[in-house]
Amino acid sequence: MSLWKQRANGREPTQAQRLFRRLVREWLWVGLILLPLTALLSLSHGLALNNLFYDNLRRFTPLPVDPRILLVTIDDYSLQQLGRWPWPRALHGQLLDRLTDAKVKGVLFDVILSEPGSTVENDTQLAAALCRSGTVFLPVLREGVARYGQDLEEIPPVPVLRHCARGLGHINAQADADGTVRSVYLREGPQQAPRAQLTWLLYQLTEADPLSSLMPGPATAQISRGWLRANPVRIAFIDKAAGFPSVPYVSVLRGEVPAELLRDRLILVGSTAPGLGDRYVTPQSGSQGTTPGVEIQANLLNGLLQHRSIVALGQWPGMLWSMALTAALLGLLLWRPRHALWITLGCMGLALLGSVLMLRLGYWWSPVASLLGMLLAYLIWNWRRLSVILAYFGWELERLDNEPKVLPERRRGQTPAGDVLQGQIVALEQALSRTRDTRRFIADGLEYLPVATLISDPDGKILLANRNAREVFAHSLVGQPLIAQLAALGYPGLTEPAHYPRLEQLTALEFRDIQQRSLRMELAPLLPVDSDNAIGWLLSLTDLSVERDAEQQRGVLLRFLSHDLRAPHSAILALLDVQSRQPSPPRQVYSQIEQQVRRALGLTEAFVQLAKAESEAYQFAPSMFAMLVLDAFDQATTLAQLKHIHLVHDLDEEGESMVLADQPLLTRALFNLLENAIKYSPANSTVNVRVSCAEGWLRCEIIDQGRGIAAQELPLLFGQYQRFASAKGIDGLGLGLSMVKAVVDRHQGRISCRSEVGQGSCFILELPLLEE
Repeated sequence: MSLWKQRANGREPTQAQRLFRRLVREWLWVGLILLPLTALLSLSHGLALNNLFYDNLRRFTPLPVDPRILLVTIDDYSLQQLGRWPWPRALHGQLLDRLTDAKVKGVLFDVILSEPGSTVENDTQLAAALCRSGTVFLPVLREGVARYGQDLEEIPPVPVLRHCARGLGHINAQADADGTVRSVYLREGPQQAPRAQLTWLLYQLTEADPLSSLMPGPATAQISRGWLRANPVRIAFIDKAAGFPSVPYVSVLRGEVPAELLRDRLILVGSTAPGLGDRYVTPQSGSQGTTPGVEIQANLLNGLLQHRSIVALGQWPGMLWSMALTAALLGLLLWRPRHALWITLGCMGLALLGSVLMLRLGYWWSPVASLLGMLLAYLIWNWRRLSVILAYFGWELERLDNEPKVLPERRRGQTPAGDVLQGQIVALEQALSRTRDTRRFIADGLEYLPVATLISDPDGKILLANRNAREVFAHSLVGQPLIAQLAALGYPGLTEPAHYPRLEQLTALEFRDIQQRSLRMELAPLLPVDSDNAIGWLLSLTDLSVERDAEQQRGVLLRFLSHDLRAPHSAILALLDVQSRQPSPPRQVYSQIEQQVRRALGLTEAFVQLAKAESEAYQFAPSMFAMLVLDAFDQATTLAQLKHIHLVHDLDEEGESMVLADQPLLTRALFNLLENAIKYSPANSTVNVRVSCAEGWLRCEIIDQGRGIAAQELPLLFGQYQRFASAKGIDGLGLGLSMVKAVVDRHQGRISCRSEVGQGSCFILELPLLEE
């Protein structure tokens, strides 16, 4: 968002945004300075790095040796056989006759013949051989020093020889500032009559198409002291490990070289012996020493034959290409500042690769200017970014230091004088220490909050969850989607994952989760200092199960006191009122009063037993289950005898199994089950108790032959104050089975019932066996 848009919306740019915009403005100025500097470096061909890069990059584009080229070398062996140099020119004539007889394609005779020979006869014999051959090219020289007041002149061979030569050409090599020969001019000489390079003349013998023999290199002439030079090309040297095929001068002269080896070849005759001069420093001199002039001519001819002569890219195209690469880096650094190093290395690699590809295409573009521009861009970019970062850190640290301190600050050292960077590092260390302490303080406070608390990111991914939250959800929560976890917990309305609402759409409410806990959910956004957009959400789940159970118990107690316990007392008062009005009350009045008192006592006892089963601290001890059953039998025997009901058990060795039990309460629970079986069974029936053990559990079944319980009533059987149709006509409050369920749950056991109406019921009690 632009600056004026932010102000129009009432929002000022942040300090980081202002610093970044200032960096962008500075970077534009850096570009305006760096691009002209790159252009200036590109136009400075005298940079030593240009030649260094050329010599190294050229190794990636070596040329193979053309098979048509053959060197006839004036070497040490020939000097040993023919004597000291110079040789009589008649020998040169004999050599040319041998080459003519072998039908060679052409001969480049790289021997200086600018002065008359020892005898006129020798010159005449060599001239005759030149005329017979008709394919020999002779070199001309350039004056080393111009004569006073005159232009430079060329030094041709003696007249008798130059009239019979196929052509004359210069053999001058161009040395760079470091003294290394890397290029030649294909056309140079006196301004009025410049000549072609000697190798170019030999090359033209191989070209039948005139268009293909157009001289490469820029034709723009350079004139100095009357000497014209044009069409510069760089010499495409062969690989230093390779070499041109050659034969000794004396071997050809004596006919030792087969004519088939010489036929249709391009012959270059020249000296290679170290003592004869004509040697130059070339890019290959580092491994092979100085290079003979004839080999330089051979390398030039080899490139011409393969159309791989290297032409330097023009000043303006090279300058524009260098500036374009540097400008691309400047833009990329501003676009992806985090990857500045890799972007810079990539652009440098692209420049080097581009230079190599151009060499393969026959053009030379020096990447030095662009590499230096890129290096400067990277260094300036890092310097300016570091300055901006230091400025921002200083501002932020000052702002942080002015905020209220939650915890006392721990000083780690004194700020050094004069060193801004080190001073900010020390300040940053102190701020981070304070931040870590505060975060630890907040994290510990969050962890031990009595309420289940979760913090999520704006998308609802859980970032933090305290221990109470982990207990509520029963697993680790970090990284999980918050809404999906609420849906799994039982939050109402979250049934279809595809239609889950956003976090801000959830409403605070109280609900029962899958474990029947009463949970109150509340949600609040976490807002940053300078924005209204939530950066996270704080969700809390308050477990209100104890409070809701207490409210339910309070309701039960009020119901018991206001209705169940009040009813028998009201009946007693009514009977006493009747008795007070009669002089001699009948005996049945006292019987009814006794019945209501006993009912009130029974209700109170049942309520007290349930309260003890639910809230009293149990006293567990290893107990023989058979003894508990027999105690319950003793208490229920009288009730069974009054109804003529038979109590039967099958206690054997399994009945003697040990369980961990609170004996009084578990015995009371067994008695309640037996009492219910007797109460709902007809006279002269049987109540059977069976005990068995399997897979670490003790199983006790209490089977009666009573009325039975309907299937729809079984799920509610163990609730408080539950009275069903099968209990009609029988006194009771509905607390007995609730007490049994509470006792069995506290013993980590299970209780269930199976029953059919008219067929009786079977209550199944299971307890974990005590491990021996």
